Amino acid sequence: MAATVPNHVPAYLIGTLSIALGLNAIFRPAAEYPRFGLPLEAGHHTPPHQSSSVSPLMYLKGIREVSYGLLLVGLQSQGQEPAITTLAAVMACVGLADGVVVWCCGGAERRQKAWGHWGTFVVMGAWAWYRNSS
Repeated sequence: MAATVPNHVPAYLIGTLSIALGLNAIFRPAAEYPRFGLPLEAGHHTPPHQSSSVSPLMYLKGIREVSYGLLLVGLQSQGQEPAITTLAAVMACVGLADGVVVWCCGGAERRQKAWGHWGTFVVMGAWAWYRNSS
């Protein structure tokens, strides 16, 4: 039986999407809060009534997403198949944890957003499992 050649498209596609999500969080942090499922937080030195400044944590979220995307694209371009599988499993666990945070901290009106994060957990986990089993 011939060895299966992994498809490179998912790693490049997921990597590119992750970079795009990260850049959205960095350049449009106030818009990223509701998309992610959390209430808008004001920055440290911003009066609560001014919503134009946001907590720096959303920038960290953006950096995290860009880092994942760059790693996926970089590892795929280098042919590091086992590392891509490990990163996919890590990203799945992050999706699970993000869902728990949104469920617990996002408020009742945003709880449905947790399901999107848990969907990411399922998809990324399935992709990691598939990659590991082929």
